[in-house]
Amino acid sequence: MNPADRGFGVCTALPAYVAAVAELRLSAALRNDFSGAVAVVPGSGDWWQGMLAARAGGAAAVLIADPEMLPQEALESNAWPTDLPVIVERPRLRPDVVADAVRARRGSPARIVTVECAAPALGLDAVIRDGLGWARFLVQGSLTLRSGTAAAHGSIALLDSAGPAGGSIPTTLAGAEAGGLHSGGLLQLLALGEVRTEVTVDQLAGLTRVETSTEDGLLRAPERFESSARLALRRALVACSSGRPVTDLDDLLEDTALTWALHGT
Repeated sequence: MNPADRGFGVCTALPAYVAAVAELRLSAALRNDFSGAVAVVPGSGDWWQGMLAARAGGAAAVLIADPEMLPQEALESNAWPTDLPVIVERPRLRPDVVADAVRARRGSPARIVTVECAAPALGLDAVIRDGLGWARFLVQGSLTLRSGTAAAHGSIALLDSAGPAGGSIPTTLAGAEAGGLHSGGLLQLLALGEVRTEVTVDQLAGLTRVETSTEDGLLRAPERFESSARLALRRALVACSSGRPVTDLDDLLEDTALTWALHGT
């Protein structure tokens, strides 16, 4: 039997995704061309051009692997695809971990959210972008920038969002430049209210922790052992087979636009 007949085609040379295909061998198989396949686009460099090239090559879906910060001119000038699923792997903003954090709140609204970010200069905006994404999920709505200051070594901002039950949910953001050459970063978030959610994502230490405090005590979300790449690939395969829409690209663009707005304050 041809190996490609055993699963949906995946076109990638990225080692993490080659490994993910091997682990999902009953549902995925490596392919050498985009046509009809999930095209995995590296998130470095001009990744948006790679996404458009994969679409032009007939890809059934595009998976953007850990995208770097999108330049402002690209954000404003590109016609983003709406005719095929685009899955975005954001290791600092894993959808399974986000779901754990939101589910543990059991519908209790956040009253205030604080976001703290630290990363080397070249990666700080991407970490801030993902911190804003976390805040968006925790307040369960889009964020609006009210005021802020962007400096050479960091940013501070005040944002808010209309809560699901009405009223405004203030969100504060502090981003600081850290030393080192590692492309990852540190995220710490607090969502305060009748329920307290504390999120820590430390890429350098390989740590992701979600803790929820309620009147019944402290709940720590279980550690997720599945790799970020494998999770993203599984989601891409489900999107292809189910036809259900995904909002990853819209979410990424929303968080990116808000991050760039900080530079205009």
